[in-house]
Amino acid sequence: MVKIKFKINGKTYEVGGKYGPDVSLNEYIRNVAELRGTKAMCHEGGCGACIVTVRAPMPPNNAIKTFAVNSCLVSVLSCHGWEVTTVEGIGNKIKGYHDIQTRLAKFNGTQCGYCTPGWVMNMYSLYQSKNKNMTSKEVENSFAGNMCRCTGYRPIADAFKTFAKDADERLLNKLVDLEDLDIMKPCGLECVNKCTHRDKCFNDNKIEGESSKSEEDSDEFIHVNEERMFMVKADTHKWYKAYNLADAFKIMSQGNYKLIAGNTGQGVYHVTEYPPNVIDIFNVAELKGFTIDVNLILGAGMPLSEMMELFIKLSNQREEFAYLKQLYDHMDLVAHIPVRNIGTIGGNLFLKYANNEFQSDVFLLCETVGAMITIAEGVNRDRRMTMPEFLRIDMRGRVIKNILLPPLSRNCALKTYKIMPRSQNAHAVVNAGFLFKFRPNSNFLEKVRIVYGSISPSFIHANRTEQILIGKDPYTDETLQLALQSLYREINPVEAPPEPSAAYRKMLAVALYYKAILSLCPSNRMNSTYKSGAEAIKRSTSHGTQTFETDVSVWPLNQPIPKLEALVQCSGEATFANDLPGQNDEVFAAFVTADVVPGSVIKDFDTTEAFKIPGVIAFYTAKDFPGENVFTPNNIPFMSDKEEILCDNKVKFYGQPAAIIVADRDKTANKAAKLVKIEYSSISRNRPLITIDQVLRSPEKSTRVRMDQTVEPTDMGNDVKTVVKGEITMEEQYHYYMEPQTCVTKPSEDGMEVYSSTQWLDLTNVAVATCLKVPVNSITVIVRRLGGAYGGKISRASQVACSSALVTHLLGKTCRMVLPLIVNMKSVGKRVPTKCTFEVASDAQGEIQYLKNTFYQDAGCSYNECLTPLSVMHSHNCYDSKRWYIQANSVLTDKYSNTWCRAPFSAEGVAMTEYMMEKLAFTLRKDPIEVRLMNMAKENNPIPEMITQIRKDANFDERRQQVREFNRNNRWRKRAIKLIPLTVDIFYTGNFNSLISIYHGDGSVTITHAGIEMGQGINTKAAQVCAYMLGIPLDKISVKPSSSVTSPNAIVTGGSIGSECVVFATMKACEILNKRLQPIRDKMGKPAWDDLISEAFAGGVDLHASYMFSNLTDGKPYDVYAIGILELEIDVLTGNHDVRRVDILEDTGRSLSPEIDVAQIEGAFIMGLGYWTSEKLVYDGATGKLLTDRTWTYKIPGIKDIPADMRIYFKRGSRNQSGVLQSKATGEPSFCLSTVFMHAVRDALRSARMDAGYDDDWFDIEHPCTVENIFMAAGHKLEHFTLK
Repeated sequence: MVKIKFKINGKTYEVGGKYGPDVSLNEYIRNVAELRGTKAMCHEGGCGACIVTVRAPMPPNNAIKTFAVNSCLVSVLSCHGWEVTTVEGIGNKIKGYHDIQTRLAKFNGTQCGYCTPGWVMNMYSLYQSKNKNMTSKEVENSFAGNMCRCTGYRPIADAFKTFAKDADERLLNKLVDLEDLDIMKPCGLECVNKCTHRDKCFNDNKIEGESSKSEEDSDEFIHVNEERMFMVKADTHKWYKAYNLADAFKIMSQGNYKLIAGNTGQGVYHVTEYPPNVIDIFNVAELKGFTIDVNLILGAGMPLSEMMELFIKLSNQREEFAYLKQLYDHMDLVAHIPVRNIGTIGGNLFLKYANNEFQSDVFLLCETVGAMITIAEGVNRDRRMTMPEFLRIDMRGRVIKNILLPPLSRNCALKTYKIMPRSQNAHAVVNAGFLFKFRPNSNFLEKVRIVYGSISPSFIHANRTEQILIGKDPYTDETLQLALQSLYREINPVEAPPEPSAAYRKMLAVALYYKAILSLCPSNRMNSTYKSGAEAIKRSTSHGTQTFETDVSVWPLNQPIPKLEALVQCSGEATFANDLPGQNDEVFAAFVTADVVPGSVIKDFDTTEAFKIPGVIAFYTAKDFPGENVFTPNNIPFMSDKEEILCDNKVKFYGQPAAIIVADRDKTANKAAKLVKIEYSSISRNRPLITIDQVLRSPEKSTRVRMDQTVEPTDMGNDVKTVVKGEITMEEQYHYYMEPQTCVTKPSEDGMEVYSSTQWLDLTNVAVATCLKVPVNSITVIVRRLGGAYGGKISRASQVACSSALVTHLLGKTCRMVLPLIVNMKSVGKRVPTKCTFEVASDAQGEIQYLKNTFYQDAGCSYNECLTPLSVMHSHNCYDSKRWYIQANSVLTDKYSNTWCRAPFSAEGVAMTEYMMEKLAFTLRKDPIEVRLMNMAKENNPIPEMITQIRKDANFDERRQQVREFNRNNRWRKRAIKLIPLTVDIFYTGNFNSLISIYHGDGSVTITHAGIEMGQGINTKAAQVCAYMLGIPLDKISVKPSSSVTSPNAIVTGGSIGSECVVFATMKACEILNKRLQPIRDKMGKPAWDDLISEAFAGGVDLHASYMFSNLTDGKPYDVYAIGILELEIDVLTGNHDVRRVDILEDTGRSLSPEIDVAQIEGAFIMGLGYWTSEKLVYDGATGKLLTDRTWTYKIPGIKDIPADMRIYFKRGSRNQSGVLQSKATGEPSFCLSTVFMHAVRDALRSARMDAGYDDDWFDIEHPCTVENIFMAAGHKLEHFTLK
């Protein structure tokens, strides 16, 4: 029987008919090879968690290449002849750690750790493929496909840039300093016999298995059956590996088929069903390589990365192909490196063929330069045609063979653009290509090609405008206006939610033509202030500085060290909920969701089609719960409403879980879930109410709006000179935790073990017991760590845990339940949206006389986590609020129940007030900083002093003057710099215990606590405090998983205070132990720790102590103070922006762990930037369906969206007498500072609008400040676009 052969980490695997084409390399690595270091989140190549390294011969010449791939996109049947390396394969605790792993750990480039293996393997692939020869710019540009929600990217970029040949001296010095600390031990067990780490850890990058084999051995393994087609027969599919077109055509003639090369297209359009015949054409010889006759002929099977390398090479060698450099620059914005490594030219073009609306950049570039395409209709039967003709032919039985790129003469001028919602790894809002061919020695046009993507499925060329321009000089205002008006008439985009509006895309397309003319026009024929508008905005290579004090006398307390778990996270050895090794006969569960208009009523379920799929085992509904169908029991704090685990009758929101289906494989369960038909006794005809405004306008307002709190002023001013009114709306945000909602439940002899990705042990414990009607003590909830949470796993995780537990309870088997991203996004609550209307009156100087703020917050379908009083509290910020009237309301909408999200309610409270301050200052024509200072709280407020300090440290006033100068000299690029102050109230909410055990055998110590490690460094801080209190080295301490057995009744870890509470409890437990040890210590004099513990053990001393932090007796509330400054630049002609620099001064007290606190500040701020910029959720208004439900449509910031220059300062000499060991919380406050972006972008647009001739009136920008909203706020008109 023919089998696919490949290697993983040097071990040979053979894959036969047991595995179909839908089994990805990722699934095989994790579930068959049981290498769970490689992760998965989106399963569409959009997050990078799944990246592995491949070494394989690449056709046409079979040169061995090393490259990164997204293992979630690649079918395991495509891996014939590959050598795959996973994160475990480059370094682990047995053989020692690779330099990439140790440097990332040392630079604190891992927080939750879930995304880390993907980052490590992408870097490893880059390092190997470039033969260690990279620039810092190349390094930073190579991670477009790796997402991280925790770190804010800066420490990751810094760590990896130390490998660059032009590495910044500052980074190299930091690397030396970190290595001198000798905290990270790169050695493994094998280093006892032979250690390479003594010579700077793997500097020669010899990987296990690599150095021991010769290239000939590799070739012998890799080149298996290279010239002969073979077939792997699965149950319902046949997989063919073809090596020539004759074989491919032979199989194509036998019936329904699908051609596959890289299979990366499913990242755009998910492949849900494979036909009976799947033909792998990646190695077909006729589709590879290139030739040059007159044209450059590229084989359609050429990977995009190989095409780009060729573009660079030929653009330098041949004048007629110099334009390929511009195509390279454009292609650098397409997808990301792991996708381009195996995604092919033909595959991209066929996506466009099959889905005309697809914004294919390959198609656009080809059509712009007038390329032709060759279609093979049979062996030696080719047909050549234009790109538009290709879209109209029948491709059944045909194959794209090659494309032909023509040479371009010196008389040609080319310009292309791709406008995206973020800097990298996003499809185009609009892409455009312009080719102008001039008559020889003339400024008059002979031929014009104007091509656009993302206008409509049928629109390609602006044909009428092309004709109008022939014979004209494009560099005159007369011709320019003629072309612009023609384009405006000719371009009529279709509405295509969730894509940006047709109005924006229409005006943007016109603006891109203007942008191209600005780029190509001779400088002496245009206004010099317009020139900067020619190019798309690009951020420079990033860097950052971190300024803090550290007291060596109290180390390891206050010592800047990486996280304890950093190395095991960088090697993939750190385990998450779904990394529990596979169990015999385990099952997988998936939600069946009610994808219907809210208000519809469920009658029954038809599972007939679902159970036809082999491997489907069981189906459960709400009626199958032995106990209560509730995951938010009322005996848990904050839970006022009982929310259903599964919808039992009336559907509350589109996508509500309604049933559970169980199968022997995750993909089978999720496939079967889609085949279950839900029968409804009635389907609602009402339009769902999905926004606050819709509820306020509806007849149901009285039943859907709840007034929560009213705060009356205690004072009122009477010197009213100015009254300002307005409103601000803040939308939702998806948490984007890299680890999806996950639970693994396992039967035990006395009940069940629940491995849940939860922030709240107690809620999960009680909820599972309640729904199963079993004692709480029979359920053991275990959490080692979370792969990110940000509030999204506080209450929502218990719904998944209850569902998985039901399956284990009824079947007696281990059950895994991992929500696919689309289900996760449509079924789980987000950040609470807020609408605020206000009226502010002030005197002539800006001192507030009265303020009225009425705000509403969207709870979703239940009031459970809509805590509007917290927004009231935080809206005071650092100001004197005695004259303020505030009314807080909660609103019920037809959406999932919204939930906590990083800086919940505080971010919204601060944003409301800062918006009012900004608008008041604008109305008074006063400096916004002075108006803020005028209204500051007077007592115990360090904010004014901190503002003075950061203005000096950040050169604020000088930079503000430079911004004004820049704006005077640039019409289409605008800058702004803004400052906002922040005071956040920190308060405590419940119980956290810490349990310290000392082992007499060697004096080592373990900590088990009630907190949840999710990237914030709670374990590291607890260990640092423990080491400090007991006077022992940090490496003596190990932190064990959190459990409901050792920490029953614990409150949620969230709100920035989890680390503090656990640290306090740890400190108190250590004090108890020290008290017990003191008599022994006094008797022995100054004993060594090990001797002290041995003696104490012999003397019967209890070496085990615990303490519970209680908000009733321990810890006092306090304030965190911070100042944020942001400088940005916007491209007025596209809506793109670049954050040039951010300065944050934060009062952290005496930081327990400065590096961890820096990372928390940076990560929270970057998440906040995403909230205010690119993260927009779009719904279908008719059904309530979420349309932005995957990485293709929902964009968080990437590595090139962070500030080019990010500077973090800790307030000097700060101590917090109310905090634990004088420290303060850092996890969330800086998120609140990110609202400064909104004010900066408005200020930049203000300059642009005034240049356009608008009055200097206040204007609003819709939130978030997407490229569309920035562009539309500029108020563009065709007559604004001129050359003179």
